[in-house]
Amino acid sequence: MVSDLTYTYTAIAAPRNIRLIHLHPGSESDPVSLSLATVALDSVPDYEAISYCWGQATDQRQVTCNGATLSITNSLFTGLVAFRRPDQPRLLWADAICINQDDLVEKRDQVLLMPDIYSQAKRVLVWLGIADDPVYGRVPLNVVDSIQEALQMIPEFNPEDASGMIATVQALYEDSKRLREQGKPNLLDHDWLPLRALVARPWFRRKWMIQEISLAKEVLVHVGNDVQLPWLNIGQLMFSIGILNIDRAAGLQIDKALNPIHQGDRDGTLREPIGGEGEAKKTVNRSTFSFTAALQCAAAIYMVQLFRHAGTLVDGIVVAQLFECTDPRDHVYSLLSLISSGPTIQPDYEATLSEVFRRFAKAMLVEGQSLKILSLAPNKHLFYEPDPKEVEGLPSWVPDLRNIDNNILTGSSVRPQAFFAGGKNKPILHISADDRILSCSGRIVDTVKAFSTCMLDMVLDDMPELRANPAIFLETDDPLPERRQRRFARWLDECYSLAFGHHYSARDVSNPRDDLMLSFARSMMCDIDLMRNRADPESIAMFPQYMEQIFDDVEKGNFELDTKSPKISTYLSNLGEIVRSFAMPLFCVTRNGRFGRIPHTSRAGDLVCILAGAETPFIIRPTGRETYTMIGECYIDGIMDGEAIEGFSLDTIELE
Repeated sequence: MVSDLTYTYTAIAAPRNIRLIHLHPGSESDPVSLSLATVALDSVPDYEAISYCWGQATDQRQVTCNGATLSITNSLFTGLVAFRRPDQPRLLWADAICINQDDLVEKRDQVLLMPDIYSQAKRVLVWLGIADDPVYGRVPLNVVDSIQEALQMIPEFNPEDASGMIATVQALYEDSKRLREQGKPNLLDHDWLPLRALVARPWFRRKWMIQEISLAKEVLVHVGNDVQLPWLNIGQLMFSIGILNIDRAAGLQIDKALNPIHQGDRDGTLREPIGGEGEAKKTVNRSTFSFTAALQCAAAIYMVQLFRHAGTLVDGIVVAQLFECTDPRDHVYSLLSLISSGPTIQPDYEATLSEVFRRFAKAMLVEGQSLKILSLAPNKHLFYEPDPKEVEGLPSWVPDLRNIDNNILTGSSVRPQAFFAGGKNKPILHISADDRILSCSGRIVDTVKAFSTCMLDMVLDDMPELRANPAIFLETDDPLPERRQRRFARWLDECYSLAFGHHYSARDVSNPRDDLMLSFARSMMCDIDLMRNRADPESIAMFPQYMEQIFDDVEKGNFELDTKSPKISTYLSNLGEIVRSFAMPLFCVTRNGRFGRIPHTSRAGDLVCILAGAETPFIIRPTGRETYTMIGECYIDGIMDGEAIEGFSLDTIELE
């Protein structure tokens, strides 16, 4: 029976004290009753921490807490019912109950303790919701067996060996075809619907869960009362599919939109308690969630788990770009505990969003002595966010972490650096007292002369229905393979003609000089492979064959990779993935005749700038005040290894 009294929190007195939930026993139909007790984190008894999505703030349920009524969201309520034991209490921690969400000071202090809370928990219980959800659909009971069967069909591989992974995919594809002919289980015919239904749940995009999973001793994922499996099985499978590019290279076709896209207006909303509602609520349209996005999110968690001791906060920001949070300040705060060293940033929920982003950028630049942060800026006008509400007072060199481009050239700190456009020395920089102007040593080396159409603008021409919600394309792709391939061929032809003159066509790649053809190929691929290493010579040399195959397929109406040899099939697929992954940057020709890829907001006359210590060049634009606006990082062939800065005198480039 629910009490008429409303529960009132008592302040936490000691700095390393936390509250724990004593969940009282009961049957599924009994009212939920619990008590809260404050304990010292350094001498805490065994407990389990819950990882979940808060759900819609308006969907509230009541529980009895210490004899009084406490309102919580339905999402957590159903989790408590599922985790409750029939005959004995259970000791739990859940942020919405254990942290007073109305006390910003307590919230800040408890956020700082959350790494210890999750790492010291006996296990972390992931709650994905009831099995048959009215918004996200039903997770079938055979999901556990389906995941285990798929895992057994994927061989071991070394994620650091790009060529080895290509060979693995080739062998896996051939083995799957052979097993199919024998009528045996294989990846090509595997039923992926259970896994797709599982990852449709919004928890897989919740940013705070990176910390909760990465720091945990053990993680069990629960759906309803009957589905329970280790997170490790889900993560291993999704990481393997994503990192091997199995879904595209082997033609599995498991990256289509999930069920909610076909469910009319039944939209779900992600709400999180940590950080509060803040100044920018984020409603997540579940109709745009895809298996591809889930793959990338799972791979991100794995990378954090593997490399967090060597990574930087910028690495964390980049790898977690697809995750969502209600309060945009948590794009920084939710990742602080995952980095073992580097600049120190303290959570401050009383700071404005502009202050949080500027403090982050300044710490990475000045304390971190790295220009990697500039590769995230400004990127405020993405294809799927064409007219966002900009953060007031944000300089162009400070990234809006709500809107980070899907692909950047700057590499992770835990991997070998691919580019050295600004040389190998530390940057020389200064930030003005008002934090408005970033001054860097560097030089302007070229000017944008002409550029191609953005590939995604062509998508909008072919699919005008996406103008109302362009994010659908990024998550689901064009449903018509023929139209997609013909459009891609048109874009390749336009880029080729821009590079070599309109009297040349990409349908005949035998005319240009070999050195120019190689420069064009490197530019189209941004000279990297799927693992963000520099592209190997074999891939570069195969690019003309790749283009010939694209146009041959279009002319013959052939869109199946099976008709090619396994090696050619896999190479062409991987080349296509690399080129398509950089669908936003424009192909360009500079006044000095260089080829490159530049931000989609670039204009003719924009300047190519090299900053000392930077990995990539940047496109900048004069403001008319002897300063420049940062447009974004770029790839310009021939100047990616310090050729345009070493041995030259440097100027001061002021960005505002």
